[in-house]
Amino acid sequence: MAASFDGPKFKMTDGTYVQTKSIDVGPSTDISPYLSLIREDSISNSNRAVIFDVHWETSTKASEWSLSSVKLSTRNLCLDLYRFFASKFVTFVGVQIEEDLNLLRENHGVVIRNVIEVGKLAAKARGTLLLEYLGTRELAHRVLWSDLSRLDSIESKWEERGSEERLEAAAIEGWLIFNVWDQLYE
Repeated sequence: MAASFDGPKFKMTDGTYVQTKSIDVGPSTDISPYLSLIREDSISNSNRAVIFDVHWETSTKASEWSLSSVKLSTRNLCLDLYRFFASKFVTFVGVQIEEDLNLLRENHGVVIRNVIEVGKLAAKARGTLLLEYLGTRELAHRVLWSDLSRLDSIESKWEERGSEERLEAAAIEGWLIFNVWDQLYE
């Protein structure tokens, strides 16, 4: 059976759709067909960017954080993976991801290659240092002038593991980051 993004499909503000897939990656789970689809979609959108984001949860010990899931997004697809993997064959693009990358390295020994912090890129491209320090919503608003009101209502749903609202929030954030990256990449 061929891999497909058979999760919920969400409509974005420009009328396009983002198709989702959520996978709990076990030791024998082959995610390579999904990575291939993500890579193919990133290539077909001409800039080869894959949006990278992670979701952390606090453990029973208040001072410890554990990795809950990794989100990879393109313009048309959003893959939400529970338990982590890494690839050196794509460029991982994100907003404010340096701390996430440090936590991955320190807590899990995972080193991600080919990383671009889109806030730093925006600050350099637009000559506005402030852009480097903004979160996804604020950066997208400044670069794209997008209406982010839909994201406001579902951000609180991130804690509902596997919920459709969480997938929608992931899809919207990935879409926003992708479009900021796409505009700056041109």
